[in-house]
Amino acid sequence: MNMTNFEIWSLIIQALTSLLLLTIILIALFGKTITEKLFPGRINIEILDKNGELTILDNGHRVIYYHLRVINTGKIIIKNCRIFLSKISKLENGEFINVPFSVPPRYVWSPAETSPEGVDIVTERIADFGYVIDSSTEFKPTVTPILNSFKGNLKHEETFRYFIEVISENYHSKKLIAIEVTWDGIWPNDLTEMCDHLVIKKVRSEK
Repeated sequence: MNMTNFEIWSLIIQALTSLLLLTIILIALFGKTITEKLFPGRINIEILDKNGELTILDNGHRVIYYHLRVINTGKIIIKNCRIFLSKISKLENGEFINVPFSVPPRYVWSPAETSPEGVDIVTERIADFGYVIDSSTEFKPTVTPILNSFKGNLKHEETFRYFIEVISENYHSKKLIAIEVTWDGIWPNDLTEMCDHLVIKKVRSEK
């Protein structure tokens, strides 16, 4: 039985309509997964300023804050992003030894007074990394909560590696990002030379 042109086109339109409906259903069910596969999230972390940012406290003491740039290098918005201090290692006798701690603390987004725990990252966000006060003998990472058992503060002539993990609704770092800090305890008169004494650098990533 020969089909008329009208019947042929009707079948084609019905097939296309069914295919379109199926596509809409698949997108509704698996759109997020498909998008993440086609456009995976990508985050890179860099040191904002190796010389830090100088601030004068109310009591007159100087404090230098160090920050991280958390950069979205992918094509999707990173949702509800948080960064954690997941591991610490300390240089001892030429070898880095893990510093044990029970609860991975969270780094704080800048500005700390108004930023939520998790943020959406379209292009980049700034996070507090750590600070040092001229009256102190320690570099302290800016993390929360700080437990009494926390041993991650760096003293004079020590070298620590702080390993950072990025977690969000649609991204989880496959490797830990390591930031190495060394301080000889000196506060130079010219604070533009501080980076020669408190050395902070990104060294490597680790699974």
